[in-house]
Amino acid sequence: MRLDKFLANSNLGTRNHVKTLIRGNHVKVDGNIVKLSDYNLKPEKEVVTVDDKIIEYHKEIFILLNKPEGYICSTIDELYPSVLHLIDNQYAKRVKMVGRLDVDTTGVLLLTDQGKINNSLIHPRLKVEKEYEVVLNHDVPKEILPLLAEEIDIGKGEKVKPKKVDLINPNTCRIIITEGKYHEVKRIFKHFDLEVIKLTRTRLAFLTIGQLKKGESRLLNSEEIERIKTITKVR
Repeated sequence: MRLDKFLANSNLGTRNHVKTLIRGNHVKVDGNIVKLSDYNLKPEKEVVTVDDKIIEYHKEIFILLNKPEGYICSTIDELYPSVLHLIDNQYAKRVKMVGRLDVDTTGVLLLTDQGKINNSLIHPRLKVEKEYEVVLNHDVPKEILPLLAEEIDIGKGEKVKPKKVDLINPNTCRIIITEGKYHEVKRIFKHFDLEVIKLTRTRLAFLTIGQLKKGESRLLNSEEIERIKTITKVR
């Protein structure tokens, strides 16, 4: 990989800007100043620093984010800021969200630069579990609990069947879905005249928030990445 491409992909600026850094003796490879933008870098073997700060190389990126309210799952800012502002700048240009959470929905959000794995995780045929904690505007009538485990007409010609629904307290449910249709959870409860006032995704496949506070993120470790590849059957 060209050195200037590596630096630009690490979100250190445009290709022209990183070329200026290289010409200005700011960039070292294995401790030696490199002045050639087209230097043939071996990122898996060589260590790159800019002003003595190591620029980490990741062949593939998987980021787990505890999404807060007020951010949108978009690569650009619109009415609200993008969730990409919440992750390390060096990864922001490379990754895309695995599915989407509404601006007012919080919790587990996975981001990756692996397009095939992304597509597989969100495809309904894989039936990846997505678990949510749902706070409703009214107590859930006990008589509808059995109905929540059956096929539900959510409108627009779409029917879904939650995998599991549990009552946590009178107005709060835990629901597991595998289909991921647009606004699916909100539409499920709307069918029973209940409004979702707080929605938190607590799990995606085996991934949970763990110790991450709202707005915090971390890279997945090699074991977690391997588990995702096993689930998706994508290598």
